[in-house]
Amino acid sequence: MSEVKGGRRQLSAAQTRAAILESARELFVGRGFDATAISDIGAAARASKGTVYHHFTDKQEIFAEVFTTVQSAVIGPAIEAMAGAGTAWERLERGTRAFLRGYADDPSARAILRQAQGVLGWDRVRELDEATAIPLIRAGLAQFIADGEIHPVRVDAAAELIFSVYCNAVLIVAAADDPDQAATDVETIVLSLLGGLRTP
Repeated sequence: MSEVKGGRRQLSAAQTRAAILESARELFVGRGFDATAISDIGAAARASKGTVYHHFTDKQEIFAEVFTTVQSAVIGPAIEAMAGAGTAWERLERGTRAFLRGYADDPSARAILRQAQGVLGWDRVRELDEATAIPLIRAGLAQFIADGEIHPVRVDAAAELIFSVYCNAVLIVAAADDPDQAATDVETIVLSLLGGLRTP
């Protein structure tokens, strides 16, 4: 019986945490980080201020998790797009397009991205990205080199530079008045830059 009660408590805690994050995301998008108080998040999630602090140290920690969730939601479809049939370059094209479209199609993701550096600082954003995007880029580069699809390059250095290109690309999309057109324009430029790595 105690195991059942423990399981219910864990489920309830997970549901409360999820509600806090979802409410925080909506408020950060609608009001902005600075105009959102912990008490606002708690009220929207139907949780007390103390409950919010039970799950998170402060508002920045909540934002960091919201940002990570947004990143994962955009990267997921890009990974899936690269898993299909076709040449390595065709898969890269599909993945790049899906990644950029992920931000173009999601206004809330763009709003969170625009606030990220101001809220968390460059170092923290970089740390979060290091745990998600950069390992994928490194793995992809290593595979492309092994398959002879691109010139042999220093994977770590190339991953850092490519990551910077993608970061700036999505920032352009997030800041654009017309995200759809920006995603199309940026996609052409990113793929042209990456094309320089291709073997003849």
